[in-house]
Amino acid sequence: MWQAVLGLGALVLLWPLTSLTGLADVIGAPARALLVVALVGAAWVGVVGFGRLPRPVLTLTLTGMAGGGYLLLADLLVGTGTSGGLGAVAVPFLLLDLVGGGALWGVLAGLLAAGVQKLRAPR
Repeated sequence: MWQAVLGLGALVLLWPLTSLTGLADVIGAPARALLVVALVGAAWVGVVGFGRLPRPVLTLTLTGMAGGGYLLLADLLVGTGTSGGLGAVAVPFLLLDLVGGGALWGVLAGLLAAGVQKLRAPR
């Protein structure tokens, strides 16, 4: 399970990668958000749902939390703009926001993945 959590969590790094490569400027903010969220969400639900990983809600909740941690690290190490230049005082609040938000997205994706597993279960 932990390999899936850490590996799937790393997919959220597509967000800062689109900034670093200039793709975010080319496609625009709304399209970037939709594209990255859709790709990451589909990968999470697909891998966990079709891969029949145990405890999909827990797995993807932890995946979202890991993704939030990755985003915070990327911002601190590379300066990807997640914090908006708020500085070290904002790091605890940013951590709560990114990890908490990631957990929420993980719960939603986990519920979808559980639904996929239930639909695919032998009858």
